[in-house]
Amino acid sequence: MSTPVFRIGKSFRFEATRRLEDNRYDGRSFTAEVVLSSASLSPAGFVVDFGELSPLKRYIDCTLDHQILNDAVKDTSNEGLAQHLTIWARGHLPADVASVLESVQVRTGRPQTPPSASFVAFDASHQLHGLREGHPCGRLHGHSYVLSVPVSAIPRLGDVPVLLRNHLRSAVHGRVLNEAIPHLNPTSEHLARHFSQWLEDRALVEAGSSMCVRVSETETSWAEYTR
Repeated sequence: MSTPVFRIGKSFRFEATRRLEDNRYDGRSFTAEVVLSSASLSPAGFVVDFGELSPLKRYIDCTLDHQILNDAVKDTSNEGLAQHLTIWARGHLPADVASVLESVQVRTGRPQTPPSASFVAFDASHQLHGLREGHPCGRLHGHSYVLSVPVSAIPRLGDVPVLLRNHLRSAVHGRVLNEAIPHLNPTSEHLARHFSQWLEDRALVEAGSSMCVRVSETETSWAEYTR
């Protein structure tokens, strides 16, 4: 049996242009998505705290954003930029973060909305515990969440989105997650595992199948649990 895996992703947007061989310029909006994965979580419930990626954000802002990319990177293709950022991240992020870095992917254009059949939105508040003093997530705050179940993860999607929507509306929408799900420190990683278990307990997925649930707090971040 395969080990359940937690994956998280954080996206960084930058605007730049590339000088082509014929001296034309290929201006685009770019998104660099950093993906990290681990079979276990920190005591607080993170793969890593997204704040640990701030050095990479500063590097992108200072080196790539609103720049001619050829002046900073030899290979300015999306693949070349991804490789450049992966190498930089492995060499400059804290060792415990670099050790769980899975990949950096670079895409052009504006981010696309996921298929409407595979996601459910809800609004809720939470407060995370076990964080360093002064961490913003230690204060009670809220998010507009998106919980998505990739169509490929369920052979027959059927009424799963409707059932999830009804459950989320009645159980967590408009509530404080610490009170609605009191046994959790409600990080996105913990929520993804919780709702994966909810689906399995109700036989909404085939026994023994690979199940993937993703929870997104913001447009630029997500956490995923695959069992």
